[in-house]
Amino acid sequence: MLVKILILVFLALIAALLLFVLYTKKRLSAKSCAITAVACAAVLCAVGVYFYIDGENQKNGEAPKTLSAREEGKRTMDMIMWYDIDTGPTTNGRPQRGWWPLNPQHPDTVQVSGNYRTTTPLMGLYDQRDPETARQHLYWMSALGCNGVAVDWTNYTSYRLETPGQDWYKYTYGVYANTEVLLKEASSSLGFESPKIYITVRLSGENYDALNEVLTDVYTLYEQYPEAWYCLQDGTDRASKPFLIIFIDSELQKKVAEGKAIFDDERFNIRFSNGYLSPYTEEQKDGSKSISGDVPLWFFVESEEDPEAGEGMYRIFHKDAADGSVEQMIAWASVHKGGENWDELNHIVNGQTTFERTLRGVAELSPKALLVNRFNYALAWKEQPQEGVSLYGSTHIEPNVDFGFLVFDNVKTNLYKLNYWKQEAPPAPEVLSSDGDAFFLSLDGYPTEYRVSFDPEVQGEWVYYNINDGVELPEEREGNVCYIQTRNTFGESTVTEYTIPTES
Repeated sequence: MLVKILILVFLALIAALLLFVLYTKKRLSAKSCAITAVACAAVLCAVGVYFYIDGENQKNGEAPKTLSAREEGKRTMDMIMWYDIDTGPTTNGRPQRGWWPLNPQHPDTVQVSGNYRTTTPLMGLYDQRDPETARQHLYWMSALGCNGVAVDWTNYTSYRLETPGQDWYKYTYGVYANTEVLLKEASSSLGFESPKIYITVRLSGENYDALNEVLTDVYTLYEQYPEAWYCLQDGTDRASKPFLIIFIDSELQKKVAEGKAIFDDERFNIRFSNGYLSPYTEEQKDGSKSISGDVPLWFFVESEEDPEAGEGMYRIFHKDAADGSVEQMIAWASVHKGGENWDELNHIVNGQTTFERTLRGVAELSPKALLVNRFNYALAWKEQPQEGVSLYGSTHIEPNVDFGFLVFDNVKTNLYKLNYWKQEAPPAPEVLSSDGDAFFLSLDGYPTEYRVSFDPEVQGEWVYYNINDGVELPEEREGNVCYIQTRNTFGESTVTEYTIPTES
């Protein structure tokens, strides 16, 4: 830094001497000398500011960052989406095709007992056994910037130990079968980079026999779809093994934090987890709280505020790695604050959404993995308000009929910022195939909506793009030339004219 400043001073002296010589020899007027001097000073100041910023970055161990087109090889961290997989008529007996009914007080806080959903997905009341559901969800999670999916099995017990025909068997087999569909689709050629998948299971108390039965089911799926499985590149001898999270209760959390071995399975690369792990952290000089590298605990949810960081800000929690880097952090699109009080979806405080305020410290600490919570858990439950109470007082990033892509777009924008990916609108729509009633587009740029019209002067209504259905054409239409446009979080494509093939 000092050398760079001395070079600037030397250049300034040379410039001043040159101007003086030109003025004394009457090659330049006084006015011209003054203008030239001001221009030189401005350039030298700009270069000095650049050197200063560059020096600060290097002092903090940071290389200057430049934006680049989205590319998996240019990812700053793994971004993992928490995903619930127990919905649909083939999995449970919830009253509306395997779904809870809509909150009677929608969109406000639920006032009656029981379970309710807080919105309806854009996809409608889907079945997660359906491959089309899996494909669309994988597409959306990939579009967000995620390269990992954490599938929730925390209520699962092995379907092999249940009696066929009973309600619990239907649930457990449903969770297993739905996960198999997701893995199978993630292994397929989908036209986009599918995120990898791992499973989060639960150890109830110290019932290791039941846990081993569940892990047998997990490993069976891994052996069928190894190419779709997520592996954490943690630098250990298990980095190539299937990753696994085990939720454990407080007594075992304490033992793990004390360095005691509670369970192992050499087939997996295992971390233990649950919410509210602050008692097992150590406060750092910067006010953050960390779990040391030799303790295999991952965070799930924390809601501790940090008033010194500003209104609405949360304490930074990070699980460290054995090499001294940061292994894992978390972010939430909304946060339960106790009772029926939530820091709601897209709640703006000092210009920052809830998700942005929970991302505090992630860019600077750059963990190996960021757990993003959560994709599809639009639940209202008066008796258990921490699960959700209203449209905004619950956690769901999945696009829905109430606010479309509002939360989705905010999450995506911030994940792209963390990866230093350019925020680009999709390219002009490219039709890849057609079946007469619909045509299918290239997924370059991750388009999430489209509109089609048959008049170049009049635009149609925006419709979400389902990669299974394609661009659906109206039954009544004039001519066989249409105009198609797409958009994503960052903008609209140009309009493409498309000639619809005529039936031979």
